[in-house]
Amino acid sequence: MSEPFNTSLSRLYRSIRSSPWRTAVAVVVLLIILSLILLGIRFVSLQNRSLALLNWLNLLLIPLVLIAAAVWLTSAWRRTQLDVARMRDERAMIEAYFDRLTDLLLSRSLRQATPDDEAARAARAHTLTLLRKLDGEGRGQVIRFLYESALLNAGEPIVDLQSADLAGIDLSRVQMPEVNLRNVDLRGALLTDAGMPASDLRESQLERADLTRADLSESYLRGANLSNSTLFDANLRGAILTKASLVGANLRQVDLSNANLSGADLSQADLTGATLKGAKLNGAILTEAILVEADISLANLNKVNLTRAVAGGANFSGANLASGILTGAKLNGAILGGTILSEADLVDAELREANLNLANLRGANLNQAILTGANLRDAIMGRVSLSGADLTGSDLSRANLSIANLSRAILNRANLEEAGLSGADLRSAQLRGATLRGAILRGAILGDADLSRADLTKANLRWANLSNANLTGADLTEVDLTDAEVTPQALAKARSVSKVDRPDTSHFESAPAVIVPTQAGPLPTPRTPTYKRPETGRINPADKSQSAQKPGGKP
Repeated sequence: MSEPFNTSLSRLYRSIRSSPWRTAVAVVVLLIILSLILLGIRFVSLQNRSLALLNWLNLLLIPLVLIAAAVWLTSAWRRTQLDVARMRDERAMIEAYFDRLTDLLLSRSLRQATPDDEAARAARAHTLTLLRKLDGEGRGQVIRFLYESALLNAGEPIVDLQSADLAGIDLSRVQMPEVNLRNVDLRGALLTDAGMPASDLRESQLERADLTRADLSESYLRGANLSNSTLFDANLRGAILTKASLVGANLRQVDLSNANLSGADLSQADLTGATLKGAKLNGAILTEAILVEADISLANLNKVNLTRAVAGGANFSGANLASGILTGAKLNGAILGGTILSEADLVDAELREANLNLANLRGANLNQAILTGANLRDAIMGRVSLSGADLTGSDLSRANLSIANLSRAILNRANLEEAGLSGADLRSAQLRGATLRGAILRGAILGDADLSRADLTKANLRWANLSNANLTGADLTEVDLTDAEVTPQALAKARSVSKVDRPDTSHFESAPAVIVPTQAGPLPTPRTPTYKRPETGRINPADKSQSAQKPGGKP
């Protein structure tokens, strides 16, 4: 029973020593335990008010501490001896391996062999067997030897290391461009400052690997697993990461410009300050990812999933987010100028102070979204749905909002100057103090809308529905209200109503009669409409002609 316990204790000790964070936690735990012991002794002494008990406890505590220290020192000495012996054995195995591979290189022309040759098969068998017995440092020595011997070329390696166990390997600051480590186990690997551009790492397992400042530019990482790995300030420019898993990865300040991340899973990844300019993220999953201050300009994010992502201050200018899912995303202060967001789902999204100038939001769903203070000048927003959205103080001047759904939207103090709102649904919308100068609202539905103190100078409200609308204090100077549905009582509450073009039909007694033809032949002469003329004493033209024929008649 003692041997398994010692083995477990040794493993725990190595685990604690391997990480400064774990060491700090262990020290804190020990201090807490000692503090609890001292507090217990004090409590017991105070309860019994006996100095004798306290003295006995002190006498017992000192020997126990000395015994524990002696046991720990003995165990540490034994572990050191075992580590030295293990390192000696590993060194001997590595030297024997080098001798064997050197013999194959010189006598069997291993560099000219194909992966199916007997020499290559023997080299692979020796390599895989040895790697299972070595630690991270020893595995790093073997990989460096194979690379320097030109046996791990990215194109067609002589020694194929697929499925090799390289977990915990140490390749820090090693320069190995165009190396082939396809489908190998690199979990927990140390690759800080490693130079591995244009390498083949397809389907490799890189979970919890440390790739800080590593150079993997233009590398092939299709299907690789980089979950919870650290890629801080790494160079992945032009890399292929299609269908790769980067869940929970640390990608702060990473360079992924022009990289291919189509179908990649970046859920909960931290991309703060990352560069993804021109990257391909078609169908990528970025659920709850952090993209604060990231540069994603000109990137292709078609059908991307950014649900609950945090991208405050991110630059999406010129990016393609068509049909993307951004439900609950936080894009406050983001730059989305010229971005394509057609048919995108932005329900409950936060876009405070966001720049959406010239953005294409045609058919997008922004129900309940928050766009306070947003810049939407010249934006294309036809058929957009903004039901219940908050656009307080936003700038929508010259935006195209034709047939948009703005029911119950909050547009107080918003700038809608010269905006196109033909056929828009603004039922129960709040437009208090909004600027609608020159806006086109032909056929718009403004029933129950609050337009108090709004500026509608020169606005076009032809055929608009203003039933029950609140026009208190509104400026209706030179407004076109032709055929609009609005009551005189509502207009009376407006601040200014000048040049209101409304048709006056009071002079018509009845609608002009129309004769429907009942038989073939020329159409009969239509009857002249009967008008209701005021009695002004004017002479009938027929009487005038008759009087003209009589010599003595008066005109």
